[in-house]
Amino acid sequence: MQWISARQAIHDAYAMNLTSKGFEVKHTVAVRKPDFASFLRNTHRKKHNKRKQLLAEFNPVGFYRDDQTGRQTNNRRICDTVEAGMIIAVVESLPEPIKSWAVWAYGPQSRDYLREQGRFFSWLDSDVENNFAAIDRNYRPATRLKIRSVVAYTVMDYRRFILSEEHLYPPKEIIKRCNILRQNWRRDYHHWHQYYWSLCDSYLDRGCLPVVARLINKYQKI
Repeated sequence: MQWISARQAIHDAYAMNLTSKGFEVKHTVAVRKPDFASFLRNTHRKKHNKRKQLLAEFNPVGFYRDDQTGRQTNNRRICDTVEAGMIIAVVESLPEPIKSWAVWAYGPQSRDYLREQGRFFSWLDSDVENNFAAIDRNYRPATRLKIRSVVAYTVMDYRRFILSEEHLYPPKEIIKRCNILRQNWRRDYHHWHQYYWSLCDSYLDRGCLPVVARLINKYQKI
């Protein structure tokens, strides 16, 4: 695997984990016992010139070349699977919420990883609740619900921006989606947006990307 960045390595490793599930030996194959009478009839039906034709069509050089190419392809797939396993092992060893963030933010968008997505947003909701309790301010229930939505949109926007340099949910769009009065944005929501955007960079990304980057550097030096 060609690793350009830690984010790309996480994505490719978990994508490889999905596609390699079918890359395994099939031990059970449907077989049918040959009929002996048919075997004798087919054997006697063959003529000498047919045998010569079949022998002439056999190309040893091409056969071995194709076999070598196939082995190289299989070896490459095996190496890619091993390398992906190394990345996944590092990510899976990370504490929460860093692990679920890494898989949700940088892994492939697949139903196979909905559990990690749910785990991350469960932590995010709990963190918002803890921050409500840590500050000396009482929000109305409706405002608290909107703050939770603002935080969720913020982390989704961060993920989109860090991967494509395009905003999916800029503040103007969040205000619209959450039905927030524009004059209330800076008073009630702006600092939540700023805090969780910064948290994605300084805590979540910093908790997973350097670890994966060190593994990449170590592997490339081998």
